[in-house]
Amino acid sequence: MSRSLLAGAIALAVVLASGCGISLPLPTVDGPSTLPAQPTTINFVDPSTVPGLTIRTTSDDSAGTKRVFASYPVPADAPALAAELQTLTDQTLRRYARRPADRSHTPAPVTAPSELNIGWQITAASDGVFGVRLRTGALTGGAWRSSLNTVWYDQTTRRVHSSSDLLKDRKALATLAALVKNRLWKLGPGVRPDAIGADGPMFDSLNFNPHGDLVAEFDDDQVAAARMGRIAVAIPMREAEPLLSAFGTRVMRAVDSATPRTLPDTPPPQATPVPGLQSPDGASADCSATRCVALTFDDGPSAGTDRLMALLAEYRARATFFTVGQSAEARPDLLRRMSAAGHLVAGHSWSHRDLDSLDVRQISDELGRTQIAIGAATGRAPGLMRAPYGHVTAKVINAARALGLSIAGWNVDAADARDGDPAAVARRTVEGVRPGAIVLMHDCGRATLRALPRILSTLAARGYSFVTVPELYASQRMVPGQVYTEGVKPAALRN
Repeated sequence: MSRSLLAGAIALAVVLASGCGISLPLPTVDGPSTLPAQPTTINFVDPSTVPGLTIRTTSDDSAGTKRVFASYPVPADAPALAAELQTLTDQTLRRYARRPADRSHTPAPVTAPSELNIGWQITAASDGVFGVRLRTGALTGGAWRSSLNTVWYDQTTRRVHSSSDLLKDRKALATLAALVKNRLWKLGPGVRPDAIGADGPMFDSLNFNPHGDLVAEFDDDQVAAARMGRIAVAIPMREAEPLLSAFGTRVMRAVDSATPRTLPDTPPPQATPVPGLQSPDGASADCSATRCVALTFDDGPSAGTDRLMALLAEYRARATFFTVGQSAEARPDLLRRMSAAGHLVAGHSWSHRDLDSLDVRQISDELGRTQIAIGAATGRAPGLMRAPYGHVTAKVINAARALGLSIAGWNVDAADARDGDPAAVARRTVEGVRPGAIVLMHDCGRATLRALPRILSTLAARGYSFVTVPELYASQRMVPGQVYTEGVKPAALRN
């Protein structure tokens, strides 16, 4: 099933209005400042409908000097596509690593962390065609700039195609460039049509709208200043179709066949509690009288989540998973299994942006959409969140409070997102844990899966019970908007 940006926005509005069986005290804010208008609206596929989809994730806070989060989807049995997306991601990460940290937000000598964020949408997943639209955002010179790259995969030939491969030859590329340039002139002052050239990198994000028109999107500052927002041009199907390669024609038809002809007349099904799920609110240990530790895992669900949960099950360990909304929406099955195993599933924002760089409306959207994705999957809207990179400011606190969310920090950092040595990660963790500790780890950590058995066995031997974050405060009420970094020590262990 595919959906357009416009349909998605309407569906979200219906969910918020109806509540969908989940109590979400969202603040009253205006809708999105802009929605891509027809005819440049692009279809996105519901990732939860793609069988065997996995999410690969990379994150790094580099001790606070740089903030990196990258993820991309991989369908089942598509190794060439996985390799291409990995290559594109690695190339971007290497370019970013060579840049000095951005200092434009603050006066010297304070260094403001720079940020890189790579997200994705699926633009087609039918008739042997799979499309992934990567959106890369970077903090550059104090401003946020986005770039786009849509990669296509032919599941019949098992070949990866760039967007320009949708065109049949160089002549078709030149014709497309001329058509796009003519339409850019109509967008008015501030747009630079003369920046258009007949080369593949210029047209690295080609898609189709619901009518079969070819949509060309451009990066910030590529043909207009970043402040002008998304710049895209639609070439009507009657003009675009003669330019398409055989594979491009297949892509157009695959997108068209998956496009709903009308929006649904009725609201989407309400999210109701899933039968058989255990409530994570029932305490497995009395943390006021015994040693407790809360293991937390950020940035999932990811390709390693299954193995992670299996390791936790071996030690009957409950944990808290702070999930990224986009990935949570793609893998509701994993979220249901987390909840059924007694873990707490909580939010980590929708796209893992540094929330302080956003305005209040955007922060509320990042948190609220994630709440909805988690609630729809598990039947429970969590009352807890963690800010990406642990960066909590007054704006974040106010938004969390308005949504009824407490904020989880940590007092033990396993550094598993930066350190690939499992022995060092395990040693750092067990040496830092004290009763009531909250440990920061990651689903996608470089050494997490190899370090976790030693962490679990060592702490279990020392008498620790593994609990969710709220269980550390079972005798208290966690307050929305308040930051919690460690639990209360058992009375027998207090100085």
